[in-house]
Amino acid sequence: MLTLETIRGMALALGFERVAATDASPTGAPPPDAHPQALSLEADPRRILPAARSVLLLAMPYAPYWPRPGEAAVDAYYVANNRAHENARRLAEEISATGAQAVMTSSLRVKPLAVRAGLGRMGRNGLVAVGGFGSRVSLQTIVTDLPLPASREDGGALDARCDHCHLCEQACPTQALRGDGTMDIGRCVRAQPENRPLPEAMRSMTGGSLLGCDICQRCCPRNALVREAEKPPALAGALDLKRLLSGDYKALIPWLGRNNARKLRLLNRAALAAANGGRKDLLPELEALRGEPEPLGEHAAWSAETLKHGDHREIPDAGAARRSD
Repeated sequence: MLTLETIRGMALALGFERVAATDASPTGAPPPDAHPQALSLEADPRRILPAARSVLLLAMPYAPYWPRPGEAAVDAYYVANNRAHENARRLAEEISATGAQAVMTSSLRVKPLAVRAGLGRMGRNGLVAVGGFGSRVSLQTIVTDLPLPASREDGGALDARCDHCHLCEQACPTQALRGDGTMDIGRCVRAQPENRPLPEAMRSMTGGSLLGCDICQRCCPRNALVREAEKPPALAGALDLKRLLSGDYKALIPWLGRNNARKLRLLNRAALAAANGGRKDLLPELEALRGEPEPLGEHAAWSAETLKHGDHREIPDAGAARRSD
């Protein structure tokens, strides 16, 4: 029978830096005003695998990308998560090949499981920080019938390092963070519905980002040891705004996965990124998109008018102060 140490070695070979296990008992329910996606997650691992006895928690760290004014960006989390998802699936297959049952799943409430397994601690920004890597990790889960030794970590709802720190709350441009590890979803830029125009007050807040918002991570002291990195050249090329606004987005699929690299999802934010980056050279592409259905047509029109009247505002780099220290 596989041991946790053996599985840890298998996981390390696939790029995971931390591995922990917990029992297969249910977690608590999320707050009733949580994001719809969070509300849809399963609390009971046995709903995934009836014979479940343990849940493996895997952490794959990543380096955030250095922001470049005027360029499109994606949170490096999405690139890392695409890789971690596939490698967790491979690990589940390797475990299953030994005769055990193992199911990789994205349907469980991974954050409370990670805290329960001692993998990390929750922060005021609602993210789990793992020792040595902060919150710059992709967390994955595998449900198995193996009776793995479970570790538990007690010590309160929040990371002790958050006791007297409120930097993430102060940095959030919409004040979406409540300070107790939960957020006001209605205020969160990242959580806004993709099928409706982004509220006008939020449009300049997206900066150049096509996916995600990591302002609360850039200012977090728990991430102080995590160094930023340049985007791989192939990814940088695929993020070219002129290319994206012309409808050429498929080069992003290998990086982000098909679910994240959806045409309209990317074009909606690319239109805003053009204005936020002051890219007047992209006015022809934006004008060509004015007639598209909402939200793309609305975003393109807003960006074109913003550029014409010189009212673009770049999103502040919340990590600049920390990096200069």
